[in-house]
Amino acid sequence: MPRPSTGRRRAVAPAGVVAFCLCLAAAVPLAADPLRAETRDTARAASEGVSEGPPLALRTNDPETWRVATHPVPPLVMEAEGRLRGFSIDLWNAIARELGVRTAFVRVDDLPALFGAVSDGRADLAIAAVSITAERERRFDFSVTMLETGLRIAVPAAPDATGSATGRALRALLSDATFLQVLLGLAALILAVAALIWWLERRHPGGMAARARPAHGFAHVLWWALSSLAAQAEEMPRSPLARAITVVWLFTCIALVAWFTAGLTSTATVERLRGAINGPQDLPGKRVGTVAHTTSVAYLADHFATPVGFASLEEACAALQAGTVAAVVYDAPALSYYATQPGHAPLRLIGPAFNRQAYGILFAANDPRRKRVNQALLGLREDGRYDEIYSRWFGSESGEAQDR
Repeated sequence: MPRPSTGRRRAVAPAGVVAFCLCLAAAVPLAADPLRAETRDTARAASEGVSEGPPLALRTNDPETWRVATHPVPPLVMEAEGRLRGFSIDLWNAIARELGVRTAFVRVDDLPALFGAVSDGRADLAIAAVSITAERERRFDFSVTMLETGLRIAVPAAPDATGSATGRALRALLSDATFLQVLLGLAALILAVAALIWWLERRHPGGMAARARPAHGFAHVLWWALSSLAAQAEEMPRSPLARAITVVWLFTCIALVAWFTAGLTSTATVERLRGAINGPQDLPGKRVGTVAHTTSVAYLADHFATPVGFASLEEACAALQAGTVAAVVYDAPALSYYATQPGHAPLRLIGPAFNRQAYGILFAANDPRRKRVNQALLGLREDGRYDEIYSRWFGSESGEAQDR
């Protein structure tokens, strides 16, 4: 017996497969539409600045903020009306613009505090007037040289800082109170001897003042007494007692002249040994003021001078004017700038810079920022912007720093 339903089943099966495929094809666009809609919504939110959750949190245009420690060292770092300015500040601002970073300055009081801010993490780097030395390089990292300079010497611009040793010795003797008292005593002794000789000579018929009026006679005898000091007396008294007094007076004159010559000679010798400071070779054996905890302290100690450290350059220069130190030695840019400023006693700078040294930007050891800063700093040198900043603060020529 035949099975009529078998053919119907075979006809239905292809139809079911076709229907399943049609449903699947319709479902794929429907499943893709939410994804495309989500992509369009995300793009629209990004263009409108609307946050769409964690995926957009990774994309930001805010620049990094670097903490930069610094301390006042005119003209490299100065603070006026709450704002920092100076060569180091202008140079760092140019570097920061090149790197696209923001700066948060960390102000400290002195150089030890500057090192402390970097070492304990309160600052990412430091810029001021930090000399690159082997000892500091063992503890920190430095950028390439940002300024090449050296030390200079300052002395008072007073008249007694110049002239010959004999002239300075004579001025020193005349300003000595004890010496002036001796001179006054010597003048009184000359007057007393002249008065005594005049009185004795008036009574002698052939005396020096016998025929002259009293005033003229006394003046003549006074001139004789003064001439005796230089052994230039042209006549001698006639009275026996006056001659005896004259012998004693002549020996006294020899002693007085010898005393004055010895005093002048010894003082001139001391002045010549202390001397007017004309360069680093004159510093050994002298008390020299400088700023504490700087490379100039080590230089002075290594070259047999006696370094006297002060908290600031202003205090060192005040000690120089007070006479407690013979000179001030410090970094050439800071000392040159201070010498040109009003409001303090004038200074005289001696010779060119010596003990050449380089300033650098200070980093903690192995800080990856150093390479980026070096690239930016070298770029400023190559395109001339470094020279513009240098000439703004130090003149039109940047010397070795410009050539490197």
